[in-house]
Parts: sequence; C-alpha cells; structure tokens
Amino acid sequence: MAFQNLPIKRKMMLVIMLTSITALVLTAASFIAYDLVTFRQSLVRNLKSISTIVAENSTSPLIFDDEDLATKNLSEFKVDPHVRIAALYDADGNLYARYPANAPDSDFPPSAPATGEYLESSRLIVVMPSVEDEKVAGTLYVESTMGAVYERLRLYGGLAALIIFGSALVALGVSSALQRRVTEPILALVHSARMVSDRTDLTVRAPKTSGDELGLLTDAFNLMLTRIQEHTEERKRVEESLAFLASIVHSSDDAIIGKDLQSRVVSWNVGAERMFGYTAAEIIGQSIARLLSPDRPDEESQVIDEVKRGEIRHFETIRLRKDGQPVEVSLTISPIKNAKGDIVGISSIARDITERKRAQEALEQHASVLREQAQMLDLANVMARDLDSRIILWNAGMEKMYGWAKDEALEKNSHDLLHTRFPEPIENILAILHRDGRWEGELVHFDKGGRQLVVASQWVLHRDPQGKPAAILEVNNDITERKRAEEEVRRMNVELEQRVEARTAQLTAANHELEAFTYSVAHDLRAPLRHIDAFSRILAEEFAASLLPEARRYLEHIRNGSRNMSQLVDDLLNLARVGRQELRRRPTPLRILVDEVVADLRRETQGRHIEWQIRQLPTVECDSGLIKQVFANLLSNAVKYTRPRQKTVIEVGSAKANGGTAIFVRDNGVGFNMKYVDKLFGVFQRLHRAEEFEGTGVGLATVDRIVRKHGGSIWAVAGVDQGATFYFTIPGLDEHRTAVPAIS
Repeated sequence: MAFQNLPIKRKMMLVIMLTSITALVLTAASFIAYDLVTFRQSLVRNLKSISTIVAENSTSPLIFDDEDLATKNLSEFKVDPHVRIAALYDADGNLYARYPANAPDSDFPPSAPATGEYLESSRLIVVMPSVEDEKVAGTLYVESTMGAVYERLRLYGGLAALIIFGSALVALGVSSALQRRVTEPILALVHSARMVSDRTDLTVRAPKTSGDELGLLTDAFNLMLTRIQEHTEERKRVEESLAFLASIVHSSDDAIIGKDLQSRVVSWNVGAERMFGYTAAEIIGQSIARLLSPDRPDEESQVIDEVKRGEIRHFETIRLRKDGQPVEVSLTISPIKNAKGDIVGISSIARDITERKRAQEALEQHASVLREQAQMLDLANVMARDLDSRIILWNAGMEKMYGWAKDEALEKNSHDLLHTRFPEPIENILAILHRDGRWEGELVHFDKGGRQLVVASQWVLHRDPQGKPAAILEVNNDITERKRAEEEVRRMNVELEQRVEARTAQLTAANHELEAFTYSVAHDLRAPLRHIDAFSRILAEEFAASLLPEARRYLEHIRNGSRNMSQLVDDLLNLARVGRQELRRRPTPLRILVDEVVADLRRETQGRHIEWQIRQLPTVECDSGLIKQVFANLLSNAVKYTRPRQKTVIEVGSAKANGGTAIFVRDNGVGFNMKYVDKLFGVFQRLHRAEEFEGTGVGLATVDRIVRKHGGSIWAVAGVDQGATFYFTIPGLDEHRTAVPAIS
C-alpha cells in the first residue's frame, strides 16, 4: 500500500521510526567514518616510525655490504603482523635484502621506487631513504595490508547494528504512545468532515480537544464551515441577481457578446442574433473572426492586447453579417474579471450605426467640397501635383512667387524644379501625409533666378470618390524675411549674452576691488580706535577723581563711541572676508551648528527665561563655518529683539516655502514694519533706534551675503510687536529633507 494511503496512525508511527533510525544510522556512520580515518592515519604513523628505525639501522649493512645484518634488521617488522613484505635496495637501486627471506622476487619492485607514502585500496606502502652522514646508502621499501582497518570496521559495524536495533525497539514503544495523543484530534476532525460530506449538513462542527496547532486547525475547519454556509447563501442571492441581469442582456437591442481570451464566443444575446443573423447555437464556441472585416486583419489582436492590460476601448468599425453584408457598428470593449481580479474574458457591446454613418459621410463629403473651394479662393500660392510629384496646377500666386509661368511649371517634377530641401526624409513626410491626410512644415526652395526662399508649406492629400489617394494640394507662403529677422534676433541675443558676460566679469572685478578697499580701510581704522580707547581708559582710571561729573560723562560717551566704532570695523572686516572667502562645502548636520550657537549664547542669556524649540534639521553640503555664522547672527538678533518679553520663545526648523524647503528662525520679539523689509539686508540699515537695541546694521547684510554665496536666498516675515521669522534656502535642502510642514 502506498504511503499516502496509509492510516494516519501508521503514518505517524512510520515517521517517528524512520526519523529515529535515520538519525542513528547517520550518527553511527559519521562516527565509524571518522574513527576509520583517524585509525588509518595512526597506522601510517606507526609504520613510518618502525620504518624510520629500520632505515637508520640499515645504513651500516648497506655501506659495509653485510647482507645478513640487513636481513636481520628487516626481520624487526615481525612485530607488526600486517607488514606483508619489506626490502632494502642499495645505492644503485638494486634489491639487496628482503623480508620474508623466502619471498619471491616478483613480490618486490625491480628497482627502488621514489620515496614517499602510498595509500592504495588494500595496502599501505612506505618508501624512505637510508641515510648516513647526509649520504644516501640505500632505500627501504615497506608494504603493509589494511587488515587492521577492516577488522575495526567489522567490529564497529556490529556494535552499530545492535545499537540501532535496540533504539528502534525503544522508538517503536514511544511512537505507539505518542501517536494516539496526536491522531485522536485528527480522527475526530475527519469524522466531522465525513458527516458534512455524507449528510451535506453545514451546521456540523468538530469538537476542539486541545489548544495546539490541531486546536487551531479545528477552529479553522469550523470557521471554514461557517464561511461556506454564508457563501452558499450569498451564492443563492448572486444567482438570483445574475438571472435578473441575464434577462436584461437577453432583451437588449444592442448586441452583447462575451468572448474568452482566444476570441471564442461564449455568450450571444438576442440583439446579436438580430444584428448579425447567427443564432446562439451557430456561433457559441466559434471564433469571432467570422464577423471581422477582411480589411482589418489586426483589429482583434489589438483588442486582445488592450483588454489584457485592463483597458476599456470605444471605437467604430465594420462587422460582417451572416449573409456577408457589412454593418457599421459602435463597439465598447471591456475586460471581464473573476473574483480574484484576473482578466478571464472580453465583453463586447455593439450598436448598429450604419444609417448614422451614411448620413455623416454625405455631410462630410459636402463639407469637404466647400472647404476645398474656400481654400482655392483664399490662399494665394497654390499648386497641385500627382503622386509622382508632377505639377498639375500652378496658380498666379505661384508664378509671382517663384518666377516660372504656368506653361513652364506644368508637368515638371516640383522638387526638381524648386530644388526642395526637406526638414526630414521625404519618406517620413509622405508617411505622415498618407496617415493624417495633411502635413505642415518649413521647406527651402529656390526661385527661377536662384534666390533662396524659406516657405511655410501645407500639404493636403486629395482622394477620389473611391477613397484612393489621387493628388497632393500644396500651399506655400514666403517666410524668408521673417526667418531672416529671427536669425538676426538670435545673433543679437548671442552678442547681448557676450556683452552681459563681459560686463559681469567687470562688475565682479570691481566688486573684488571694492571689497579689498573696504577691508583695507576697516583694517586701518583699527589703530586710531585702539589709541582712543586706550587713552580714554587711562583718563577714566587715573584721573576720574579730578574730573567733573560732566567731563566723566563725556569721557564715557567717547569710550562707548570707540567701542561701537571698533565693533562696526570688525563687522565690516567680517563682511569683506565673506566676499573673498572660498566655500568649503562638506556634508554638515545643521542641528549640530544650531546647538553650538545656542551653547555660545547661554552666557549672554543668563537670567532670562528663554524657551528654545529646535526642530529636526537636515544634513546638507555647505560651508559649515559660514552657515554657523548665519545661525549665530539670526539667533543673536532673536535674543536681542525678544529682550522686552517676560517669556521668550525662539524656534528653529524647516518648512516648505516658495516651492522648496527653507530653514527658519522664529521669535516672539518686537518684530518690525513690513513696509521697510526691503532695507532689512542692506549695510548700516537699522529698523530700530540705537537707544532701544544696540547693533551696527551689518549682521543681516553678512547673513544675506553668505546665503547668496551658497546659491540660496533669504527673506523675512514680521509684524510690529508680533515677532519675526527669517527664512533662508541653500541648495540641497530638498534632496536631504524629511517630511516638513508647509508655511501657514
């Protein structure tokens, strides 16, 4: 009996038995194999050890030609019963002595073999030199049988068989006890399934006897029965609904046809019988190719491809009735899907539009004639040519434009006459013309005097009453002057770009010179400022007691002025340094820069209640030193202009702005009037009085220069007493940003 047909109890017992025996056999085989390998290596080592001793003792007999002593030395191999033969060869490779002494010559190699160890299937051979004072006196040849290995193999094989047999008996007892606990729930489940199958009673439920996988299987089985019961009831409702839909399809005047993906008809309603003349019995199971028009051989394959892609297509085409008469139809083709969503067929709804098409064609034919007449009257430069490009119509506008009279142009090849240059191969143009019925483009022609003309050309394909191409109507308008003007504009644009580049280079050089001048002036101002500050400090410290109060106040004004002037000089030097400094871009985590600036501001903000809200910031390629200066200026401004607030809130983060991502610094300080925002980033521009808030008016100008040097932009949004928010962008924010909020 095949394994799959055995009862579950016997299967469980066989599985346990086979698993146990297989594991034991593999373990025993691995142990025996390992022991045989190590034992064989041990035999090799022992044989080499004895051979080494015999080889060393045999040097003297070989050197002094003492054959008896040599034979006596070889007899030492009697201690190893598995050594079959041994021999000594002299320095010339001739057999000198042997063991056993009566062994025939045929048992030994005729000459001394190469030194080494040779392990063959049934024997072990050791060949080594007999050396005295680094001089080879001869060669020792020893051959041993593998009997010890085979004896050990038989011993271990017997032991393994006994162990496996005993273990099999134990496994048999264990499997008999365990299989009952495993198979009883399964047999209960089988009994319930048989009751469902025999009685078709979906209300039966299997008893759950455990909480393990079999318990889960029982729950799944019971849930499956519940779902089947629900699906059975649902199927009855669906069948009733399908019967109703079938009656709708059956009574429709349109032809509603169902096909499989091989284009075989699987459903055919009464409307299809009336439209095409085939009964359902005649057409179901047949290919839809019976209805296809011969002039549309690829239409059905295209429909199949589109349906397989899940597309729904509406188009008009021609189908053939049973009597061979064509019928114009409007088709709607859509895929039919099964419950899994897989496309399994095609739904085709056809409506007869023969009469409508006839009326439409008559109207279109009349409109075409009217359009052609209107074009002939309105367009000045018209010619017509046949399909071989011979000119058959040449009006007065063409005579005036090109210089050839009608008699000179008729019957000539138009492309040869006008030396036409095409924007693309003529074959491509003709393909478009025959496909679309018209083509428009620019051509280069030459008139009778050899003057080059650029023309805007329109070609219209004219067909005969049978619909076959008959002639090409060509209308040309001279646009030579317009093209020349366009070329002149392009040339002027190139010159303008060159001038702009030159002017930009001049401005760049001038800007560098101005920055150098600013740096030099600011640097030179430092010395007198240091003198003023030093001498005023000496006056304040040495002569303060002898000065009048008003003089001391004036002296303090001098010192404050010199300090402010010194700060202004430092800011100007920093601004000039930013202009000259080369960017050193490297990946920089912006959050680290902000944390460093906030740490530097702790000393300045001691005693104030400031809530720092530092959001997640990206890592971008930038000059870390300069961008840190941007954060330092913006955050120090935020600290300064929130000084009147009892609780200060300063926020740093990123947001979507101006179609990209921007970094912002927001505070709840005094803000400013947006009417003056254009002055905000200018040098020495201040929107608050110096008595209210200290500063030089250079910090934001420095920030603006750093951001623009990185290729970004900066702007601010604020209100009076409503705080201020400064935004700036630098390249790379969009590539490295995470999800950020939009600016509200």
